[in-house]
Amino acid sequence: MKNAILAQIHNPVLPPIIGGGDSPKVTAGGTGLGRIISNLIGALFIAGFLLGFVYLLMGAISWVTSGGDKAKLEKARNEITNSVLGIVVVAAAWAISVLVANFFGLDLTKLPIPSIAPIK
Repeated sequence: MKNAILAQIHNPVLPPIIGGGDSPKVTAGGTGLGRIISNLIGALFIAGFLLGFVYLLMGAISWVTSGGDKAKLEKARNEITNSVLGIVVVAAAWAISVLVANFFGLDLTKLPIPSIAPIK
């Protein structure tokens, strides 16, 4: 029992970089999971920005096609205001996350997740 690895999940279907394959590395699961979480958070920031931008374009198109109708113009102006506010919130959340990561010395692209080392 000297070389037993405690609580390691082994799935041969997963790629070796996240702890799968025929002979996984002991720490690969934590590193791979950290990369997955980092990529998901980055994708959420990108999706939030893109959705805000698309909403901004839809508001601009509504503004142009309002035809002078005050109700449609007001609705388009509210869409543009809300989309700009959403983009500012997403940008602020990204800036705060980068600031906090730099303050604590974390690398958000390779988020370290601790793993269990083998017994020697």
